[in-house]
Amino acid sequence: MNVIVSRVHQGRYDSEKSLLNLRDNAINNNRIDVLDAVNQRLKKCHPKIYERLVGPLHERRRDKKFKCYCNNPKSLHAIYQDIVTNNVHYHSLMCDACWQEDIAKTWGYYGWASKLIPQKIWNALCEERAYDKFVE
Repeated sequence: MNVIVSRVHQGRYDSEKSLLNLRDNAINNNRIDVLDAVNQRLKKCHPKIYERLVGPLHERRRDKKFKCYCNNPKSLHAIYQDIVTNNVHYHSLMCDACWQEDIAKTWGYYGWASKLIPQKIWNALCEERAYDKFVE
């Protein structure tokens, strides 16, 4: 077993900055073992960062015919990119769990707080959800 992986599991790099630096280095050097260890520590020590960079904390499952974020989990950053490029799947708009736990949370981080999602795009997405869910 790798020394770095052991130290990560022991909690020697539990600060946010150390874990994020290790994660970036693991991605750049294609070290899957270190990346897995760092992601596990992020999930335990910094769950909000884990959600933003890696994916949801808890697994959700719907019927396999749906192509929403419950069956295809993404990080909040990837969902942010879907929102900005207008690429949010119809099933994700229809699913209340996806809307509440993924899309609305992404708006909180990347829209309301960081102002990276323009209000115009968010309003259009809300209109699309309202039309898809309640009109049709």
